[in-house]
Amino acid sequence: MPLEHALQHSRRFPDPGPWKLPKSVSVKLSQPLNIGELPAQKVRRSKRRPYVFNLMVVGDSGLGKTTFINTLFNAPLTENRSAKHLSSSKTVGITPTTFELFEENVTLHLTVVDTPGFGDGLNRDADFLPISDYIDTQYEKYLKAERSDEKRGNILDTRIHALLYFMPPGCNGLRDIDVEFLSRFCTKANIVPLIGKADGLSPEELQFTRKAILKDLNRYDIRIYPTHHADDRDHLSKFEKYIPFGVVASDDYIEKGGKKVRARKYRWGVVEVENEAHCDFVHLREMLIRTNMQDLIDTTHSVHYSLYRSGKMGGDSGNGRPPSVLACDDDIYDSQIQSAKKTAFEEMKAREEQMRQNFIARVRDKEAELRSREEALNAKRKQMMEEIDSIRRMLEG
Repeated sequence: MPLEHALQHSRRFPDPGPWKLPKSVSVKLSQPLNIGELPAQKVRRSKRRPYVFNLMVVGDSGLGKTTFINTLFNAPLTENRSAKHLSSSKTVGITPTTFELFEENVTLHLTVVDTPGFGDGLNRDADFLPISDYIDTQYEKYLKAERSDEKRGNILDTRIHALLYFMPPGCNGLRDIDVEFLSRFCTKANIVPLIGKADGLSPEELQFTRKAILKDLNRYDIRIYPTHHADDRDHLSKFEKYIPFGVVASDDYIEKGGKKVRARKYRWGVVEVENEAHCDFVHLREMLIRTNMQDLIDTTHSVHYSLYRSGKMGGDSGNGRPPSVLACDDDIYDSQIQSAKKTAFEEMKAREEQMRQNFIARVRDKEAELRSREEALNAKRKQMMEEIDSIRRMLEG
């Protein structure tokens, strides 16, 4: 009976695919259900648990990375650090430091990963390997937690959500170390390129440096955030014109209009950190915190971590899943459907072309046959006319 039922209802109900729901039917409510309160419920529920954001800072020494972090989050995050922390290290070592920030009943657990000593040595692998190992280790921890029934419901997310890469202000495009680092890590994390100590450049020089860096990014096909990965495209055009961001940081304040503002004093004048006419810091902070922080977290999970997880599951036959199960993944299933559609379309197109050629050949053959018959009829008519003329001449003679 089940087989008979399946045959009777074959093709009546399309297969939505594994782990997918069929298309829904729109229904008009006769009375309000207050389902519009669901977003507010989700917001209230989300505030009960602290948000987690992990930030890695990479760049040459002396570009003001530590001061920049203090300025970015409006807090002295680097104060009272012990000697074991990264700010006192001369080699590339990875030691995350977590801070708890609280504002308007929202708690943020911010983890800052600094990489002092990057680019100071001659061996680039010694600079890249600790960073690569740390990022992969966090992905592996998350993958193991997903496979564990005990930790699956409450996974501690230590994955890097944003990687701020600092470049010196005097560079004319990307250096070799920049190209190698960005090419290697653009598939592992959301990289946001920055020009450190941008107050050392005039507006014209900053614009020239920005264009040269963007040209090299396109030349080497380096994918950066938010241009290539952001799901929130509403604010993309607003921030793209500032990439790479020219930033200035300072722990000092000056009085301006009765208010204290962060600034750097020089003999020739003052550079205000939060003045968009002086640098791009306010636009960078708006993107990282106000508009795109959640998108950075989501992109890390849906793009970079998914790429790492698929590589582990697909390439590891011992610990990975069998191909029959992998074939049910949404991405793989969709790719198979698209491939099948493309193959069917190409086959149909080839058949149509073959039918067209066959039709043209048959038409040509028929035309040749009709032309041959017409020529034979004309020849016979000509012969008959000649015979009639011959008979007429004989009768007249």
